[in-house]
Amino acid sequence: MNKLRITNKIKIAIAGISLFFLSAIIYQASAQDLSSVSFSVKKEGQGKPVIFIPGLDCSGKVWDDAVLHFKKNFTCYTITLPGFAGQPAIKTDSILQTVTAQLAIFIRHNKLNKPVIVGHSLGGWLALNFAATYPDLAGDIICMSSAPFLPALAMGAQITLDSARNVGIMIRKGMAGQKPDQVRKGQKYYLGTMIRDSDKIAIVTEMAAQSDQPTQGEVMYELFSTDLRPSMGNIKSRILVLADWSAYKQYGATRESVYNNYKEQFKLARQVTIAMNDDSKHFIMYDEPQWFYSQADGFLVHK
Repeated sequence: MNKLRITNKIKIAIAGISLFFLSAIIYQASAQDLSSVSFSVKKEGQGKPVIFIPGLDCSGKVWDDAVLHFKKNFTCYTITLPGFAGQPAIKTDSILQTVTAQLAIFIRHNKLNKPVIVGHSLGGWLALNFAATYPDLAGDIICMSSAPFLPALAMGAQITLDSARNVGIMIRKGMAGQKPDQVRKGQKYYLGTMIRDSDKIAIVTEMAAQSDQPTQGEVMYELFSTDLRPSMGNIKSRILVLADWSAYKQYGATRESVYNNYKEQFKLARQVTIAMNDDSKHFIMYDEPQWFYSQADGFLVHK
């Protein structure tokens, strides 16, 4: 009997030690997973989680005004991507696919239950890519001035993937060697077609000057060589598309042609709403913030 009691005590002790080491291993693996995340995150507010992803050359600061609005009812996680606006760059076979996988790690680690994901331009593409790759992790998607295949939006619906990839190669080569002063000069002209407010143009120009240009070139290449249109049917989330078009009038675009382009790109999506703004340029959150808030609030409140 004494021998049996001793044996049981030994088994309990071994089980306890095993549980301790298993817990330690799980904790270490979790910590290592989070340490692999290459983007920075700023957290504000309280409530249902919302993740904000900026576009090319931009830091999470482009969402500062939006966070002031949303943090009253939501916990806001604002991301700055690797190689963007001073955030250290990474070396990987695909920056966008790596960031997509790391976003899943971040969401799981923080136990975020189906966070809303708001993305602008490149950030909108990342939101769509995430929702198509991890449909059970994504909540509602707000895709601003973006689409599953950006070359078709920027260069016409008939462009092929091969043609777009060739353009992407040229863009990557042209951007890779740019110095900060060259970036500032180019952005001051370029951003005038994308933002109405000169103060906002100055802010984004400095973000761009602090960005790693080989990263920006590589990201553009990846955007021009990846077509998400066939995977839109994988997305379980509701999608709100906030579209602009007025800046493209000079190139012959009409409201109808831009709307039809968006509609065609999202035709496989299960639940999509497309809202067009007639006055904003590319940075809708800067040019027409109240319209953005109204559209987003209505979408998120009315399931």
